[in-house]
Amino acid sequence: MKKRFLPTLGAFIVLALLLVYANYFETEEKLPPGVQKPVSILGCSDKDIVSLTWRNGAEAELKVKYGKEGSRIVSPADYPVDHGEAEGLLKHFSELRSELIIVENATDTAPYGIDASSPVVLVETATQTVQLTLGAKTEVGGSYYLVRQGDPRVFMVPGYIKGSFARGLADLRDKRLFAEDFGQASRIVIEEAEGKVELRQNESLSGWEIVAPASYAADGVAVAQLLENLHNLKVSHFVEDKPEDAAGYGFAPYRARILVINRDNREFAIETGEMSGVDTYVRVSGSEAVHAVLTSELHGVLVDLNGLREKHLDVPALDSIEEMTVADASGSITIERKESGWMVGVQKIAESDVKDFVNSLGRTRVNSFAEPENLEEYGLKDAEKARSIELVRGGEKLKILVGARKGASLSLLMRNELIDINAEADDAFSHFMHRLRRPPEETKNVVIDPPAATPTSAASEENP
Repeated sequence: MKKRFLPTLGAFIVLALLLVYANYFETEEKLPPGVQKPVSILGCSDKDIVSLTWRNGAEAELKVKYGKEGSRIVSPADYPVDHGEAEGLLKHFSELRSELIIVENATDTAPYGIDASSPVVLVETATQTVQLTLGAKTEVGGSYYLVRQGDPRVFMVPGYIKGSFARGLADLRDKRLFAEDFGQASRIVIEEAEGKVELRQNESLSGWEIVAPASYAADGVAVAQLLENLHNLKVSHFVEDKPEDAAGYGFAPYRARILVINRDNREFAIETGEMSGVDTYVRVSGSEAVHAVLTSELHGVLVDLNGLREKHLDVPALDSIEEMTVADASGSITIERKESGWMVGVQKIAESDVKDFVNSLGRTRVNSFAEPENLEEYGLKDAEKARSIELVRGGEKLKILVGARKGASLSLLMRNELIDINAEADDAFSHFMHRLRRPPEETKNVVIDPPAATPTSAASEENP
């Protein structure tokens, strides 16, 4: 019994192995009747390709080389390449497969739109160079005819490959103005016809300060966005690499300039020239090449002083204020910081009232800064009649005139600047004045300090 079992088991194992082999190595994909199996046009992977060359009629030959250190345009001249485009083209050609073999042995390709004027791409690998020629569009569907040099067949291939054959120099050039990272930026200078704005990182490297045209706190978020916009700025189209007359584009010397200097003293700068339609001519400092950039994208780089300043009202912190005076049409009230708290004369003011008011000023969002002109329009012409806030810190006084409210905006005159802020500050001012003037019976937390005892009164108490 045992002797008969072993041969049977052996035969079963051999049969199983044959079935596995047949399933994995001998079975072809079953296709519907009339449908051909797709043929790989190149028979290689994207990693095998070392160069792509375009020959499109009268245009100069365009060649991109691929290597371990990256890709680069080497013809008609040396240029940085758009790596996304270059890698995409590798995929397009290496993965190109036929949809149908139209003719197995073509003697004349002219009926398929393939002649000497047809677009050609040379695909070079380490072992061979394959020439692909694209023909006309098929009568049905969006496919195209294609032939491979040395192969008598005419293939029908997917329509997406048409765009890959039509690539030109402008399509493949790197459109970034700055390919490398700025590093740790430490200084920014923006020069325009209106003047110069200069920013520097503060000593602790924790933020930015405006140092010209005057000293202001800078909006860190706005500065970070400016740097990002500048680094991401891209060419909308290439104009001239070696212009004979740069002044014709508005570079005499330039209309505006933005300079970034990093902590290693490396400089990154662009200059702008004239506008042309929706574009503005630009060039990278140190290069003569003139490019065009969308003017709308430049707006995110050429930011004015208003756009770079800190957008919150610059008032002293509560714990540094020694005294404040608030005034409206009904009169003025002076609040002093004493050891026992905030006092109006001998009346103690609730700490929370003062804190809420001062903090509301510090949180106030600034909409814009402007020169102090046409003050009557903003209710600020007569300083004696205008509402006001005066804050004293270290013996120095900061006087803020509060103007008229217009919708959601309120105007202030502060440090000789007309400042437009959110109208919420007007509500905070009115509420604070109301709290200061509320009748004593409405006040539960107000403490009236008794007058200090005199030596005479103390003695009389001991000796009645």
